[in-house]
Amino acid sequence: MRVAILFFDYQRHEHSLQALTSVINAGTQFDLFTINRKGIAAAFNEGIDKTANYDYIAFCSNDITMQPHWLSKAIHALNTIPDIGTIGFHCVEGLQPHEEINGIMVHPTFTSFGNMVISRKVIDHVGRFNEEYDPYGMQDADYAYRLNCLGYKNYYLYDVKSEHIGADVGSGTEYRAMKDEGLSKASKVWEKWKAIYDAPEYLINQKQMYGEDKRF
Repeated sequence: MRVAILFFDYQRHEHSLQALTSVINAGTQFDLFTINRKGIAAAFNEGIDKTANYDYIAFCSNDITMQPHWLSKAIHALNTIPDIGTIGFHCVEGLQPHEEINGIMVHPTFTSFGNMVISRKVIDHVGRFNEEYDPYGMQDADYAYRLNCLGYKNYYLYDVKSEHIGADVGSGTEYRAMKDEGLSKASKVWEKWKAIYDAPEYLINQKQMYGEDKRF
């Protein structure tokens, strides 16, 4: 079993050491890849390309801290829960009631926001992240929608939380400007791609090509 952690460190470096210190207390062996590319989806895709021979890929931000053994518990969930797409770690958004699936307590969610873990077989099936949302936007919701279209389900682990450190409120920072740039176009990009995903031929093509969709 080969496990990779992708640590995205393109901005807000003042939080990187604290986040990385928590991330590496993963509870299992892994290889670490630091990604500095601007644009969240583009950075995710760079990491996916670099870890083509890995079985499990963890996506970690440099402004989110993790609890001990987070990765070993996530991989256990991925190996135990049927039809699972992503396993995430609840941070700040709303949370659905928990349930037990094959002995593992999880919170069902449509989208795993923040740090998450995905198996390579799911990535190969669903494809890469949509870079039209870059530098920031709805790339996570877009990916979750495609996962659900193909029959996968997403969850947060019940007993492993994450914490967002720092703040980006207000204006005048490079990080806030990046988010504003992406969010200003996110709804229009989403309307375009949702129409594509909802078309019958999308599901047919995805099943036939099993991850060979070249549009991303």
